[in-house]
Amino acid sequence: MTRQDDMAAFRARELLLERATEGLDDAEAAELAALGADHDLSFDLAAASIDLATLRDVDEMPAGVADKILVAAGVAQPQLPTTLAGVVPQRPPQPSPTKIPSTLAGVTPARPIDATVPQPQPVDELAAARANQPSRAPMIAAYLAAAAAIALAVGAVLWARQQEPKVITKEVEKVVMPSTPTPSEARAQLLATASDVTTLAWTATEDPAAKGASGDVVWSESQQRGFMRFVGLAVNDPKQLQYQLWIFDKHRDQAFPVDGGVFDITPAGEVIVPISAKLAVGEPVLFAVTVEKPGGVVVSKRERIVVTAAPPKAG
Repeated sequence: MTRQDDMAAFRARELLLERATEGLDDAEAAELAALGADHDLSFDLAAASIDLATLRDVDEMPAGVADKILVAAGVAQPQLPTTLAGVVPQRPPQPSPTKIPSTLAGVTPARPIDATVPQPQPVDELAAARANQPSRAPMIAAYLAAAAAIALAVGAVLWARQQEPKVITKEVEKVVMPSTPTPSEARAQLLATASDVTTLAWTATEDPAAKGASGDVVWSESQQRGFMRFVGLAVNDPKQLQYQLWIFDKHRDQAFPVDGGVFDITPAGEVIVPISAKLAVGEPVLFAVTVEKPGGVVVSKRERIVVTAAPPKAG
């Protein structure tokens, strides 16, 4: 599946979710149809299932049951029949008073209940009504399963929304932000584009660090850029000493050459170092590398010069 297909599927799921929860306008409905997903009812069914599952489950009490419960509890009177006029209630027949004997001898024990005669049982209409209702357990289980399905779908869409900007950002970075060229690539580009670039070979001195050293320096006056290339120059410990470039300009006092930057040599074989001139250079007549303390100096004593490079003298 291509990236365009992934984006179309993501947009379709987003529209289906919006249709199930908030509804779509005409433009969004047309877009969903164009994506070929308007027939997908999974999100709508899941949303409807959640609505049904969250409704309160209240059983309606059968007619007359509430009144009977209140009468049996002693907190209400039974409903009395009315007269033809519908106004004055009829008095229920009162049982004749029982004469209570005044002496203990006159008290007669109550007749024992015959266990063989079936006694009338109270009818629990509410229990009977509930017993006749079908079980809702399968329906509730189906609602819960649908709710879990839509929760997973919503979670997938939200996760995709969070991930999509990251993917797009990475793609934009690849297009808009090209990688920084290496010193070797930048040197080659300068040689290929600068019309006034000059290449001068290094000459090693008698200093022990310069034994077997070679390489060259390239410089463009118009671009005020250049690079030093070294092969065989001794590796230095930056905590003990560093190399520093000096550019002698024909139009400046030779006692104060232009600082070309401090650098280190690593055991990587060929080392290419960009020149970092602190001042503009008009016409260089000599490039020299000295050994200095860590961080370099403002004015070199030139006690240790390892390599030099100078253009050929005219005439």
